[in-house]
Amino acid sequence: MGKLKETDRMMDHDGLYHQLYAHPPMMADLLRQFVDESWVAGLDLAHMEPVKAKFHVPGLPKRESDVIWRIPLHSGSELYLLVLLEFQSESNRWMILRVVVYMCLLWLQLLHEKNIPATGPLPPLFPVVLHNGDKPWLTPVCMKELIDLPEASPLWRYQPEGQFFLIDEGRFSKEDLEKRDSLSSLVFQVEQCINPEELPTLAKAIIAWLDRHPEFADLRQVLAAMLLNAMTTLGGEDSSPATKDPINLLEVPTMLQTRMEAWKEAWKESWKSQKHQEWYMEGQQEEAIRTLQRLLHRKFGPARPADFGEKLKAATLEEIETWTDRILDAQSLNDVFTDQKND
Repeated sequence: MGKLKETDRMMDHDGLYHQLYAHPPMMADLLRQFVDESWVAGLDLAHMEPVKAKFHVPGLPKRESDVIWRIPLHSGSELYLLVLLEFQSESNRWMILRVVVYMCLLWLQLLHEKNIPATGPLPPLFPVVLHNGDKPWLTPVCMKELIDLPEASPLWRYQPEGQFFLIDEGRFSKEDLEKRDSLSSLVFQVEQCINPEELPTLAKAIIAWLDRHPEFADLRQVLAAMLLNAMTTLGGEDSSPATKDPINLLEVPTMLQTRMEAWKEAWKESWKSQKHQEWYMEGQQEEAIRTLQRLLHRKFGPARPADFGEKLKAATLEEIETWTDRILDAQSLNDVFTDQKND
């Protein structure tokens, strides 16, 4: 297959994440494991339903969100869960603005479709941002932190409020994730992995977890692709998996091991080639030093400054060649080694 552009690689990764969290048990797993708030126990997660994420409100441009669920509450009412997946390497300072826009669009869409009684209250929303960037999230999660008003200002009561719940994958330690009986925690470990040799073990752990939780069986193909993509990224490969045929998750640990061995061999060959180039350059440098020393001896005699040897050891090949070129016109050692303009 042809090479993937970085944007194509990111879209593929984002698509896998969307498939994961468009799966009801997976979404429930994320909430139970990573939203540590008492009210979560009141959610009827067994009867959650997906909501279309495309907003088409008359008079407004069409917008598309990430993942939306309608979740009944054991008390008899309901809640809408708005999940935004954030894959940028750095945190997005203006994410809360995007969250507030989607919250308002969702309410308007529900009103337009008559899913809310005209005289009834708006249903509560719970916005979640799932961030798996390389760097931790460091920017505001609520509107108030972005608005330029003193704390005691009477204008505060006119400002829109909003806040999202942040799940920042990178802030969970490996030890913490390993303690959780959760598929999301295993996915987070795959995302955090920086050593390709750990991926076959993670693949086996995912297979074992799925064997104990058959309700997640539909995700086997998605998880297999995610594991292979992780190896592709860590191994520095430039191509996608060799086939678009369904991948058997049970075969993935062996596939990862094979890829890892091939990657290690390629790395060794690359290292050898780089070292040979360095050794060739070092040979050139040693010869250049000997030439410089011989010419200095003939012109200025055997006397050398005390730091002469150290200066040569630290010099680049280009510097040695420059000093050699100066010998013909130099009147002293200082003329050779002092930087001059227009060399």
